[in-house]
Amino acid sequence: MEVVIFSTVSLDGRIASKTGDSKLSCEHDLRLLHKWRCWADVVLVGARTAMIDNPGLFVKRYPCQRQPFRGIIDGSFSVPYNLRLFEEMPWLSLIITSWEGIEANQWKYKYLISKGVRVLIADDNKRMSMKKVILRLNEFGIRKILVEGGGSVNWSLIKDDVVNNLEITYVGKVLGSGIQVINGEGFSTIQEAPSFVPENIRLCKCGKCVHISWRRSF
Repeated sequence: MEVVIFSTVSLDGRIASKTGDSKLSCEHDLRLLHKWRCWADVVLVGARTAMIDNPGLFVKRYPCQRQPFRGIIDGSFSVPYNLRLFEEMPWLSLIITSWEGIEANQWKYKYLISKGVRVLIADDNKRMSMKKVILRLNEFGIRKILVEGGGSVNWSLIKDDVVNNLEITYVGKVLGSGIQVINGEGFSTIQEAPSFVPENIRLCKCGKCVHISWRRSF
């Protein structure tokens, strides 16, 4: 299994301003993102990102022979039933959730199943273990996972140490406050935090941002 987080961030590590403005990417960075989407078997976001941005997660800016699965990690099964992901090519959409989430939203479960959406149950509790989420995706046949945030799901994946690569584009902006790319309670010590080493550093063609590929180091 290969788990990659792709994110475009400000110099102070934020993916959106305090008002939610997240338009940080240039066209070259968007093409790189879509190249990674084409690489993936599934493109994932968290529930909050799905509700705020309502993304389609299609490959559009890079030539690709097929569309990957597009999914949401949502242990509470709280996302609306009429998101773009469930309306546009629902047979390529999936939601990873818990038994607790299903039991609280049985009507939504039945509706999404009727639309052709794949509902994968990864854990009993709505506070799902990301290791169980990755295992369930592996059982479904997924081998290459691209995660596009947001900050909370990124933290959960880092905390449970299931991330192989970080693909981060740093934009020459300082936002001061807003949504952090990794947004959680954090580690108590430096020793606890997983280490990543830079594999590739390149200046974007726009001349205003830098992309760094980080690989998990043990």
